[in-house]
Amino acid sequence: MEEYKCEILIIGAGPAGLSAGVYCGRSNRDTIILQGKQVSALAKAKEIQNWLGEEEISGPNLLEKFKKHAESYDSVRIVEGDVIALLMGMGTNMVSTRTSNITSDVVIIATGTGERKEVIKNESNLIGFGVSYCALCDGPLYREKTVYLYGHDEEVLEDALALEQMGCDVHIITNKSMEDLPDLAMEVKNKGIDIIDNMEVVEAIANSEGVIEKITCKSTKSDADESEEVLEFSLDCLFVLSHIPSNSIFKKAGIELDENGNVRADENQLTNIQGVYAAGDVTGGLYQVVFAAGEGARAGINACKYIRQIQKE
Repeated sequence: MEEYKCEILIIGAGPAGLSAGVYCGRSNRDTIILQGKQVSALAKAKEIQNWLGEEEISGPNLLEKFKKHAESYDSVRIVEGDVIALLMGMGTNMVSTRTSNITSDVVIIATGTGERKEVIKNESNLIGFGVSYCALCDGPLYREKTVYLYGHDEEVLEDALALEQMGCDVHIITNKSMEDLPDLAMEVKNKGIDIIDNMEVVEAIANSEGVIEKITCKSTKSDADESEEVLEFSLDCLFVLSHIPSNSIFKKAGIELDENGNVRADENQLTNIQGVYAAGDVTGGLYQVVFAAGEGARAGINACKYIRQIQKE
């Protein structure tokens, strides 16, 4: 087992984690960025058109720029490994992977939404090729095209209105009935957006070029006939908004989560545990690169302030 010790440990090497790393590096803090096997969502993005200064850039290229920037500081190291155990709030934080133990004064959690459990057949194979988890990110790519949103809460309704404003032909599929949806559903219907209720998406089907072409769905009504014909819908993009991230390892370590399973952080990116911060998609909210990088910067700045405070004591 490798033994590491540092002032600041950043768990996650996506936009939030690397941004935090840059600010820690600028403050000359001994910093480790722990990079897990699960790649950042940014690495799966075909095109990014809303990063300031880059009219269009692929997600992997933008992520590589972030990584090189963070690694340019002598005090910043990137170590590979997935967290399997955490011990926090005891003064010194201890994090274990399968091959290493890391102790640190401060931890910044920037793991993103984590690995999603596939609930739609062929979903993961089409990420970036017509399956997306962020309407605000990818919506502009589908202007004047047919998009379907799959979800069951107010988020899917708000995103439908946003996509309609962008000029998309918008449809919603939800496994709930109309009367169980939030009041916003009526505003959505009044906009002419089709809501197909009591229905679940079963499979995403690609064309010969590997891009999504259609989805198959079936009824979720309790009295639905098992032999009922499966429905098909042609589309250009499916936005999946029905998954909840799993952060059970953080909850087990005593970190407070919100009702959606996101790590709860305050305006300084501080969690309920002193010296433990969280930034980016792991905290929920708007899944945008610029927000993740901004929260990472704030977490990095405040982590460095905290280090200065404890070193004075």
